[in-house]
Amino acid sequence: MELREKLIALSVLKNGNWFKMYDVLKDDIKLKQITQEQVTQAKLKLGETKVLTVLDEEYPSLFKEMIRPPFVLYYQGDLMLLKKKKIGVMGNRRPSAYGMESCKAIVGQWLSQDVAIVGNLQLGIDAIAHLLSVRSGKTIALLSSGFLHIYPQENFELYKRIARDHLVMTEYPPHVYPSAPQFYRAHQLVQELSEVMVVIEAVKEDKRLKLAQQLVEEGKVVYALPAPYNSIHSEGSLNLIKNGAYCLTHYQDVLNMLDWVHSEE
Repeated sequence: MELREKLIALSVLKNGNWFKMYDVLKDDIKLKQITQEQVTQAKLKLGETKVLTVLDEEYPSLFKEMIRPPFVLYYQGDLMLLKKKKIGVMGNRRPSAYGMESCKAIVGQWLSQDVAIVGNLQLGIDAIAHLLSVRSGKTIALLSSGFLHIYPQENFELYKRIARDHLVMTEYPPHVYPSAPQFYRAHQLVQELSEVMVVIEAVKEDKRLKLAQQLVEEGKVVYALPAPYNSIHSEGSLNLIKNGAYCLTHYQDVLNMLDWVHSEE
């Protein structure tokens, strides 16, 4: 029985939970206890679902740099998009008019430059960025659930379009429902897969900002859009700038930085 088969079976058995999978993988005795029957049942449960493991050549190299890289990824769409330059986008679920218009203007300019926009299919800024990309560019969505339980349901049609013509990936087998920890983890994968991360607009309560701040402290490239004076919609973005993120003043800033990041690889 190959290790790859065991990884996939373990992912199904543990619902894609990284810590539960690691608990087995670090223990040779537990790993050997995975049976052929469990491997067969996992294959039956997954059906024709496409699977990528950390052992595969196509596995995203940026994930291998993580402390907790996904052991298994389920995907729909075109893996060749992983080879493109990637800009991650996040922002408020209830954006202001300024946030929406800024997102449309900035992302629209990027899409003419052969980049992929990365997000996690959430409402608001994330969905706007995905939708623009579906219409005139390329996009990658990282989910907080399996393919049978898309969240939020309001973006189900958008999900189908991305899965058909772009790329959707998730750490969770198709039967797994979304949860708050999984949402946080999915956004971590968005940030790790993106060579440059951009916060269009974020309130200070947005928990994803903690991840963005960690990236800043690790020396990775994070941009945040400045906001109108006294805007409550952008307090989180402004705090990021105060704490070391780049201030986004022009869409070309990000493209220039993206070129520099690639030249350093």
